[in-house]
Amino acid sequence: MSDLFLKTLKSNRLSPDEKSILGGQLKELVDTLQSNRVPDATRMNSTVSALYVYALASPEQRQEVISFTEWFHQPEADATWSEGIRAIVSRFFGELQLDRIGEMLIRISAQKSLTSVSQPEALVSRLDDPALCGLYDNKVDALNIDFSVSVLPFDLEVLDPRIVTVKPGKANEMHKHAHETVFIFLKGKGKVIVDQYQNEVGPGDFAFIPRWCNHQSVNTGTEDLVFLAVADFGLTGKSFMGNYMKTARLKSQ
Repeated sequence: MSDLFLKTLKSNRLSPDEKSILGGQLKELVDTLQSNRVPDATRMNSTVSALYVYALASPEQRQEVISFTEWFHQPEADATWSEGIRAIVSRFFGELQLDRIGEMLIRISAQKSLTSVSQPEALVSRLDDPALCGLYDNKVDALNIDFSVSVLPFDLEVLDPRIVTVKPGKANEMHKHAHETVFIFLKGKGKVIVDQYQNEVGPGDFAFIPRWCNHQSVNTGTEDLVFLAVADFGLTGKSFMGNYMKTARLKSQ
């Protein structure tokens, strides 16, 4: 995981808040080293503390820590780091991920019901439910694309079930994303393309869409192709470093 944080940083995929907070701690570390004072351990996270200890070992390592901090603020240039630095800064990635999904993990382990509804009917839905929320649609005649997506009216944390409708003879766009998905086909006839594979599908069929595969759903019938797509978007949307919506090629409304 050592190179993953460096790649994330170089491709500018940290949020502004994350970069500001981490950058502030690294700046304070450099100020501490340059002034030869003892740092306030309560103001440093464990990875920054590890960089401080690493810098104390030799003048060369001290300079490398300072150079890394300078590169953090302007990571466009190519740079080569020692195994020691790479091993330490790799921990930043895990810390950032924990900050993003830590509260969710706490709720998972708390073993307390998260039921928040006041009426039993709020726990069920159907295809003609007026509470279904239209998320987006896309129609590009030149690419034979015509489909729409609606979100089920549930207060979900990890799962993200959506109703996808593809018009007869049309398809949705070929795309990929970080979340894994299961399609449950409800109406119509079609085929699902997953990378180099494709399968015919109809009502009662299920399809698995792995993370980051190129995939597309094509309506080969004469009526709407309708399926329920259940993804772990609530998890991946928080933990993915970067512009998730742009990566998934979604058109936000």
